[in-house]
Amino acid sequence: MKVKLIITVLMCFLNIFKAQEKENNFLSKNTFEKGDSHRLSSPTDGRISLRLAGNGSYMTILLGFIPEGTVNFDEGYDGHFINDGAAVEFYSLLGTTRLSIQALPELNMTNVSVPLGYELTTNGTYTISIDAEFIDPNFDIILEDTYQNTFTDLRQISYSFSGEIGEVHNRFKINFDNRSTLDDHQIEENTKNAHVFFSSNKLHIQTYRKDLQRIELFTITGKNLLKTKFTKNVHINNLSSGVYIVLLTTDSGEKMIKKLIKYTN
Repeated sequence: MKVKLIITVLMCFLNIFKAQEKENNFLSKNTFEKGDSHRLSSPTDGRISLRLAGNGSYMTILLGFIPEGTVNFDEGYDGHFINDGAAVEFYSLLGTTRLSIQALPELNMTNVSVPLGYELTTNGTYTISIDAEFIDPNFDIILEDTYQNTFTDLRQISYSFSGEIGEVHNRFKINFDNRSTLDDHQIEENTKNAHVFFSSNKLHIQTYRKDLQRIELFTITGKNLLKTKFTKNVHINNLSSGVYIVLLTTDSGEKMIKKLIKYTN
């Protein structure tokens, strides 16, 4: 009986060690081949670690957008989730397969969405945040909560939610949204011309300009929520917390773009 118990314990430690070793290799700069030496010191080499924490426990997962990655299971890079029974279980999903480590193709101009799953053993408040990331700054890292219809820029703020006991596979997605189509220079200039912010259930625009004609409000994924004649105070009821894009258009067709975060009232 003692021998069986010892073997079981050793096997458990071995599995944990293998998972940790794989995680370290995946994060290591040495993961890349010599031909990718130009990437070794790059702060945008495509890796990100996410954390789910709450009630004194946490779990992290790793995603990597690397040359060797594909949309399928990548032997030698992807790692199955093996920590069943933990107080907090957190993983990405490849179909129905749960992964602690997932390699994906390198980011390009296309938006990428990765479904996330979790399982909790206690009710409470839980938080999803970025542990570390080396993602191209031209991509926003947006956590989508499909239950609350919210979009949170994790570079700006972590996301807390009320979690209940059980397993959930259809609530969260981590979206990597390319924003290279926005003119950063234009955004900087327009910020000087118009101060835009949320307050309670209103969108406020403070500006000296007299030629503004139209205002539009979009979700971070491009869904149009509002299009109306310009006014400095716009009532917006039942707007969830998250990241939004405000587009102001002048009489001459000039466009002003501003990215905003709306916090919980």
